Amino acid sequence: MAMSRLRLKTQLLISTLLIICALTGAMLLIVRHTVRAEIDDQVRDSVAASVRAFESVQNQREDQLSRTTAMLAELPTLKALMTTHHAPTIRDGSLPFWQLAGSDLFLLANPKGEMMALHAKKSGLNSADVERDLTRSLDANEDAAWWYADDQLYWAFIRPITAGSGSDVKQLGALAIGYQVDSTVAEQLALVAGGKIVLVSGAKVIASTLSSREQGELEDHLGQYTALSGSGTQEVDLGAEPYEVAAVSLHADSRTPVQCYVLIPLRRPIGFIAKLDRTILALGISALVCATLLLSFVAGTITRPLDNLLAGVRALARGDYAFSIMPRGSSEVVELGTAFSKMREELLASQRRQIETEQVAALGRAASSISHDLRHSLAAVVANAEFLYEADKLKLDRDEIFEEIKIASEQMTELLDSLRELSREQRTLSVLTTSLESVVRHAADAVLTRPEFHHRMISIQTPPDTMGVFDPKKIERVFFNLLLNACEATSDRGKIGIEIRVSDHSFEVRVADDGIGIPAGIRSTLFDPFISSGKSNGTGLGLAIVSKIIHDHFGSVGVEETGETGTVFLVKFPRSQGRSGDSLETEINEANRSPV
Repeated sequence: MAMSRLRLKTQLLISTLLIICALTGAMLLIVRHTVRAEIDDQVRDSVAASVRAFESVQNQREDQLSRTTAMLAELPTLKALMTTHHAPTIRDGSLPFWQLAGSDLFLLANPKGEMMALHAKKSGLNSADVERDLTRSLDANEDAAWWYADDQLYWAFIRPITAGSGSDVKQLGALAIGYQVDSTVAEQLALVAGGKIVLVSGAKVIASTLSSREQGELEDHLGQYTALSGSGTQEVDLGAEPYEVAAVSLHADSRTPVQCYVLIPLRRPIGFIAKLDRTILALGISALVCATLLLSFVAGTITRPLDNLLAGVRALARGDYAFSIMPRGSSEVVELGTAFSKMREELLASQRRQIETEQVAALGRAASSISHDLRHSLAAVVANAEFLYEADKLKLDRDEIFEEIKIASEQMTELLDSLRELSREQRTLSVLTTSLESVVRHAADAVLTRPEFHHRMISIQTPPDTMGVFDPKKIERVFFNLLLNACEATSDRGKIGIEIRVSDHSFEVRVADDGIGIPAGIRSTLFDPFISSGKSNGTGLGLAIVSKIIHDHFGSVGVEETGETGTVFLVKFPRSQGRSGDSLETEINEANRSPV
């Protein structure tokens, strides 16, 4: 609805700009979605590559350590050492074997699973935790197992040490060799993944390629990322650096679960997206500016002839039939302009014919109404003259007969004065400095002197100062006619109110009654001559004279509201018509008349 009230050129511009904005926004969204999908694919590929790399490293070390463990378990010198069953001796004597194995962890235990010797590259390893993991692996008869002790994770290989063969086999103890999953492993995985790697066991970071600050922030929020495993990615900020995080489980054992988090840095992709957004936005703004200029030119060629036609329509609505229409542009617009010009000429001719017809009809109605009113009054004069002639014989009251003749004569005189007032084509006013309140009260008193209106109630509200310069006699006639109509429209105890408002330059008077309202059939022609309804002796000239006098005062009169509860007439005219005492006779210019 709002678009329909805009001009065609504006609608074209707004529509095009909206389309360009929508396309620019869609391009930004598509590019952002595409880059984001590419990043997600990269993260998934990095996770898969990390898993493959970890499995490859694990397989290589598993193969190496498995062979080493099997070889050492068969060495006679190691078997001889284990037969001593003396822990210090075994611990000291096992050092060369550990050096030979080259592993991160080296452990010897007696047949009961009690640890006899423990060697590790990183000091501070809790022997109780290692012994617990060893016992668990021996009970489960595992050849390889994940051991977790003192926040250190090891992949261990266990082999029994035996003597003899066949039925004479004797259990001398057990050998375990392992390598630690540490930052070295994480760095190998990071090279494959193209990002940062974090290895987690339980709720502890066991190895990572992050800085200490970033690793600390990750550990603080580690619980939020546990749901990522195998389900998707998440964007996080670590140390003011944005990352896309994905997770995969490397070992799902409930005792020592191992997860690998792959973090792909997003600074470069986000910078690329921002740069691309700025480029697309600049292109979109450039397109908007170019489209606005181009469309303004194109829309102008389309709408300029239509604007000329629109101006012609508005001129026609004002009654100007001479407005120049210049149909230019496309053939359709030229054809439309030519058709409009032809229609205007036909309308002007039809209006002239209608005016001539209405003038003849109005003259006929006026002649009929005047003839009827004069004939009615003359008949009253003739009849009463005959009664007067034979008043003595018929014993009639001569004063009453004279009064009837006087009333009929006054009606004929008033009718002729009204016709003369309406027929004047000049503005004839005798202006004086007068109180509008006194004029209105005089008109009200004149109406109430009529016997049939003795019981009407007329109230007047007025400000203290109602002085103005106008023709008091004619203004009194205006309010006399309005009050007379109001009294005729109300019942015997009807109420009529007059409200006078005064500004620095104008009067505003409302005449309200509680009558039955104005019939709908005459509302549009209420101020035309010879329009009357429901009045047995009405001439239909009262409101026409009101309109003529108010227009002569350069004012306006109209019906503000009407209905079953009454009618309100609103009269407005300037407070000053010229110098007091002047007699104004000027030709009436219809353009200066305010519409009713």
